[in-house]
Amino acid sequence: MTPPIATALAAGIAPEFDERVGWLNTAPTPLAALRGHPLLLLFWNAGSAHCHNALVAAQALAHRFRGDARVLAVHVPKYEFERDGMVAWAALQSEGATLPLVNDADWSAWQHYGLSAWPAAVLVDADGRLAGRFVGDRAFDSAQAALEALVDANYGCAPGVADMPRLDANAPRGPLATPGGLVVTASRLYVADSGHHRILECTHDGRVVRRIGNGNRDSVDGLADVAGFNGPRGMVVLQDRLYVADTGNHAIRRINTRTGEVDTLVGSGRPGDPTAGALRLPADSALDRPWGLAAVNSTLLVTQASGHQVWALELGTRVLRRVSGSGAFGDSDGDADSATFAQPTGIVASGDQAFVLDAAASSLRQVRLADGSVRTLFGRGIHEFGLKDGGLRHALMQYPTALAPMVGTPGLWIADTGNGALRKWVTRNQALSTVELPNALQRPAALASFQNWLWIADAGSHMIWRLDVDSGEMQRLPVGE
Repeated sequence: MTPPIATALAAGIAPEFDERVGWLNTAPTPLAALRGHPLLLLFWNAGSAHCHNALVAAQALAHRFRGDARVLAVHVPKYEFERDGMVAWAALQSEGATLPLVNDADWSAWQHYGLSAWPAAVLVDADGRLAGRFVGDRAFDSAQAALEALVDANYGCAPGVADMPRLDANAPRGPLATPGGLVVTASRLYVADSGHHRILECTHDGRVVRRIGNGNRDSVDGLADVAGFNGPRGMVVLQDRLYVADTGNHAIRRINTRTGEVDTLVGSGRPGDPTAGALRLPADSALDRPWGLAAVNSTLLVTQASGHQVWALELGTRVLRRVSGSGAFGDSDGDADSATFAQPTGIVASGDQAFVLDAAASSLRQVRLADGSVRTLFGRGIHEFGLKDGGLRHALMQYPTALAPMVGTPGLWIADTGNGALRKWVTRNQALSTVELPNALQRPAALASFQNWLWIADAGSHMIWRLDVDSGEMQRLPVGE
């Protein structure tokens, strides 16, 4: 007997999801029940920066064609920790998306639809037939045109308004939401409260002294209570200025730490390829999900998570230049033009080099700032990850996203996000080890070090911790409470 999935595909019918697929924020709904209007299925992954761009685009399509088409988000995990549907739900909410969410934890829908890369938008016409597929976040302009054509073709035939299943309410708002950035000075701790789209200026023990940002998903310059951010992450302080990777706005923002006033240095508000050269206006160049920041003298180093490159902004002249990376997705070492990155996130500058975490390759890369050449210190490629201590040939991580320099000993603290672990890489013996902590972490996403303290932002538990690296004692800070 021919399997139902094969029969459906042969007839051009969109395959139904089987019982292994979990509906996270709404009741299970057969795709056949959604016929009568065009449907867009977005297959995406929580850890992919490209997929976050696609989520934003899919939400915009859902809003534009509200009542005339339906949009459904289908999450497909890469890492073991992503099989937990709550990881996908948190990622969906982080982009402000209000879409029905399906978790394809066992890759059954992914396989039935014959997909091989994400993000992928699959269009289904009003009769339930497959009408096209578009791969990549940059393909959404084409997907929008195709969806619009399906809506137009269905005009006058649709059975009323295209209602979607009722969505469950979001989790209640807490003091912090998925904190994704930290930086510390001699007297202050700055927290990127990413899910609340603001920066918190705190004392070292977590007492909030100022909130910068209106708390809404926005892109507004101005005074602290007026300015708006969108999922800010990496930060660095130079003198009396705090620089912020405003990831969701695809921009670099600058905060005057004396007045709290915010302005934009570079970024058009939309994802795109950077334009090298002197910037007259911030919008003269796009960025694509800037994530990590580091400073070398008066130069900002910026990792582009979706652009797979490292760029530099000369603050005195506002000249933007590429440091390293061809822009292709990969994990190849080489010179500045041929080397490839796989979603670079955390970055730390040290002398004439920078250390970069490649999240999607679960690796630590070293960039020579003089010429942009890249070599991998450890990590075994895009498809090998895990939790394993040891030397450079044996050590494994799983989706690491943040770095901080060790104080007193040459080396790095690493937030091994996918493993929910704090790791330590010591330069002297070139070995990676796991730090035993008295309190468990869920998804550490940011680190900051000063003297014998290490601050840890745990996006999974929405908490900030402070670790005494000498005694091993760990304290949760009451940030925002």
